[in-house]
Amino acid sequence: MEVTQGSGVTPPDWASVEWLLDHHRTKEDERRQMVADLPFQPGDVLLDLGCGPGLWAPLFAEPVAPTGKVIGADRSPEFISYAARHRGEWEHLVEFTLADFSAVPFADNAFDAVFFGNCSAYVTNAAEVLEEQKRVTKKGGRIVAKDFDGGVLIFEPMDPDLSLQVLAAVARSLKERPMDPPFDNFVGRKVHGIFVRAGFDDVVTDSYAISKVAPLKPEAKRYLAGNAAWYAQAATPHLPEDVLRRWREHFQPGSDRYILDREDFYFCMIEVVTVATV
Repeated sequence: MEVTQGSGVTPPDWASVEWLLDHHRTKEDERRQMVADLPFQPGDVLLDLGCGPGLWAPLFAEPVAPTGKVIGADRSPEFISYAARHRGEWEHLVEFTLADFSAVPFADNAFDAVFFGNCSAYVTNAAEVLEEQKRVTKKGGRIVAKDFDGGVLIFEPMDPDLSLQVLAAVARSLKERPMDPPFDNFVGRKVHGIFVRAGFDDVVTDSYAISKVAPLKPEAKRYLAGNAAWYAQAATPHLPEDVLRRWREHFQPGSDRYILDREDFYFCMIEVVTVATV
């Protein structure tokens, strides 16, 4: 992404292992809770589709151990290579392979569960991708989609009028000039409906508040500041420079408005988990 002049913080490269590690470490406690709430059992064979660098695999290995299996699949050779080198103590339960969302290289009824995490925002053929997940899932198995909704983003202390201006400008920009490759910043609210329209009868959706307070770890500061920079960049066509400057200053060390080191800092966003029974 091109960095807006004077932004102070570079928008994240969402395809980099470094950013995904910061993202995962920032939310690891909440992700563990999400997995604990899912109906995974010892002995389950689980497909982590769109696994990225394999950061969820250890979380899945715990509930399916000692006789289960976690297979991570992703279209990125870089991610699969990284994941294969970092299996750690779960090496005997976890393996990784290259795969495309629309043509999963596994037999029918191969898995007890399929997990599709933080990928729906990039999918333009949702029905086709879901049908492929259904094909490889056993009757009575589960398909799980975990995603976020970028329309819920709270930074405190910050004037709500400022944050709402930025959120509205981002929504308008993405509507008028969709990103290429595609990216839906508001996909979390849509996933339940996508599953229902795909013909699943048993669909359960839960929302998780991802909350962070001071003191923030370095990876959390990088994650939050990078995301804030992306919001500023996306909002730029529809906001005056003084509004964008005030937003950026909240995330620039040394600024009087900098909030990430304040003891009263609070952040919240929403992530959504949808589970369908095949």
